[in-house]
Amino acid sequence: MYKGLKLTLSIVASVVALTTFAQKGEIDTRIDNWRYWQEKAELGIIPFNPNVLTQPAIQQGSISVTSSGTPVNSPDVLIVGGSGVSQSENSVFISPLNNQVVLNGNNSFGAPITGANAMFTFDGGNTWTGGPGAPNSGNMGDPAAAVGLNGTSYMGHISAGFNQGIDVSTNNGATWTSNTVALGTTLDKNHLWVDNSAASAFQGRLYSSWTSFGASFGAIEMTNSTNNGTTWSTPLNISTAIAAGSHNQGVNIQTGPDGRVYAVWAVYDSWPSRENALGFAVSNNGGATFGPAVRIHNNIRGIRWQPGFPATLPNPHGKNMRTNSFPCMAVDISGGPNNGNIYVVWTNNGEPGVNTGTDVSVYMMRSTNGGTTWSTPIRVNQDPIGNVHYFPWITCDPVTGDLSVIFYDDRNTSATDVEAWVATSNDAGNTWVDFRVSDVSFTPAPIPGLAGGYMGDYLGIAARSGTVYPVWTDNRSGQTLSYTSPFTLGCPASLLITTNVISGGVDHREASATIQATNSVASAAEAVYHAGNEVLLSNGFTALSGSECRAYIEGCTGTFVKSGTIGSDVTLVQAEKVRMNEIFKAAGNELELSIFPNPTEDIFTIEFNSDIQVTSFNVKIYSMSQGLMISEDFNDRNTDNFQVDIRDFPSGIYIVRIQDVNNQQVYAGRIVKK
Repeated sequence: MYKGLKLTLSIVASVVALTTFAQKGEIDTRIDNWRYWQEKAELGIIPFNPNVLTQPAIQQGSISVTSSGTPVNSPDVLIVGGSGVSQSENSVFISPLNNQVVLNGNNSFGAPITGANAMFTFDGGNTWTGGPGAPNSGNMGDPAAAVGLNGTSYMGHISAGFNQGIDVSTNNGATWTSNTVALGTTLDKNHLWVDNSAASAFQGRLYSSWTSFGASFGAIEMTNSTNNGTTWSTPLNISTAIAAGSHNQGVNIQTGPDGRVYAVWAVYDSWPSRENALGFAVSNNGGATFGPAVRIHNNIRGIRWQPGFPATLPNPHGKNMRTNSFPCMAVDISGGPNNGNIYVVWTNNGEPGVNTGTDVSVYMMRSTNGGTTWSTPIRVNQDPIGNVHYFPWITCDPVTGDLSVIFYDDRNTSATDVEAWVATSNDAGNTWVDFRVSDVSFTPAPIPGLAGGYMGDYLGIAARSGTVYPVWTDNRSGQTLSYTSPFTLGCPASLLITTNVISGGVDHREASATIQATNSVASAAEAVYHAGNEVLLSNGFTALSGSECRAYIEGCTGTFVKSGTIGSDVTLVQAEKVRMNEIFKAAGNELELSIFPNPTEDIFTIEFNSDIQVTSFNVKIYSMSQGLMISEDFNDRNTDNFQVDIRDFPSGIYIVRIQDVNNQQVYAGRIVKK
């Protein structure tokens, strides 16, 4: 599609004005916090963004089609609005207890809050509650959201005075407590993370990181908290070994399945310049110390740009907003075949290492050995070379291991417009499919009243158990506001479930073919698993008394049918494998029962084969769709056959499970009700 030029006079005027102001030498252009630039505008050092009428958005529709032909219906949802309010820089995190509960933070400008706010959805993204006005007013933004395994919510941000702060809620945002993370001079461009790996020795530990433009100028600093964000360790400089010629910026934190801490950031070896390398550091002891930082790619070409700063670096993307190539990272903690993989994405001008041409695309590198070595960069967006894609954010589903990346994309628009797109991969990033998720294309424009071309510096995305929440900013309404468009990825063929479900947690999983679960389900927790062919609960699977646990045979529907609460602990050992394609069938025992007539309209006979003697036993009958229908105990019955009446049952397939009370042997079979 031809991309016609649509640059407005306001862009040119801003460039000229900013260039003039820049000659005063009264501003550090490396700092990109919105409040820093606004304060400079308030002092008259730079101009405010003008209040320019935005171009009308173009409606595209809510149904997109992936490159494989799969339709994705994901209508956009406004997260928060209000007269005179704007939002930008979205951060999103899904509760580990329930993937329908999601925390979103964004920079909100206008009454009653200026700075990072917090919004919750409790219905899978259909409705949102919270800010503006929460968690507190007066912070300086750069939100970074996280939710721990205990359900505690966190919102990291820059606090007053360019320090680092965090707000903590233990009741899904009803109330918040504010704590100080670190004090310093201009601590900018922060990120926050919580270790939610069930196998980690540092489970629940919080990590916060930023760039210091104070005493340790241009360094990446890191701190951690072991008490839910109340107090924090002394910050560490983790980027010294990089020896950046200018500074390090745009840090992103992740933790691996074993609790290792990873940090990645952009390196600037000169200034003014664009990003030219990616820095990386690892801690093996919960953030107490870090190994020497390394450059995992030493020849990238970023797209750092802001109107007029510096004038020697022209706009590489044609959009009327400032941009960067800060990297984003995700780590697979699913316990699946790619467990432990590290993925890093960023925007590159040209192919990394070659860095020529006008193409601006999203690239990904992968490490399968804890960051020791890295793959050749893989192009994530799947359109022809020559378009513009920027602000990528990556997530790895902690249940399925699938990857999703959100970014702005102009493949179907004019030269100044973009849409929000998502690319997904179910093979560790070897191949990708991408599709539009926003219902509109729109023309980016700086938020009026702020400064320096600011319309936000990052997007957000999170996934859990196949549900994906992309979040972004656009100005379709004339205001710059936050939107989301949740969707469900295609059902996986098979799942291995190892993550325990803690008290109060909800774990719903489905697969088109098989599920194997070896985890535990705590009291007051809920676990519902269904697959098209088989669900195998084995090798230590435990459901404690008071939990609600069900496994059954059904293809991928997105609907999870629950059963009753378990009255006593159930723990399976290797000899008691439970195959749900026969509901609870002990392996190899299906030939030791005869069930006839089959099908039946009312009464059928169960007969033990061979010389089996059963005197006390329990009989359970399960519906493939409704779960347990009958549970009867028979004591002192020295018989090899008996009858069951199911005339009142609906037509369908039922599973018969018989357990010998004396030796716990299990027998099973099927019956069809006409």
